[in-house]
Amino acid sequence: MRARAVGTAPEVIEREELAQKETEGFWAGKAPCWEMCHCPQMIREECPATKYPSLPCWEIEGTYCKLDDYGATGTDTSICQVCRVYKRWGGAQPIRIKLFGKGIDASLKSLAKMAEKEGVKVK
Repeated sequence: MRARAVGTAPEVIEREELAQKETEGFWAGKAPCWEMCHCPQMIREECPATKYPSLPCWEIEGTYCKLDDYGATGTDTSICQVCRVYKRWGGAQPIRIKLFGKGIDASLKSLAKMAEKEGVKVK
């Protein structure tokens, strides 16, 4: 059995902080997008930004804010360029979606099912 090197106090603290950030994700120590944008609970429950905290919202396909009224898949990141969340935490880095297929299903059929669950009649 090998003994693990302990290191100096600052080294140990730095390792522990890095391990903490890895488990908490991108938003560790930051105000997450859903708080900065005051998203209602219903959106928080559906939006992949809350489900995948290891990535910033602008790197996730199908977040609520990337959708439009026409059933877009949520790959258009142009809204991110003007978003206060990206401006605060994005570091002016180019935006590339890294997580696909986990976003909100914006198809009309899916939205109709969600509305039905809420007791809203859809034509």
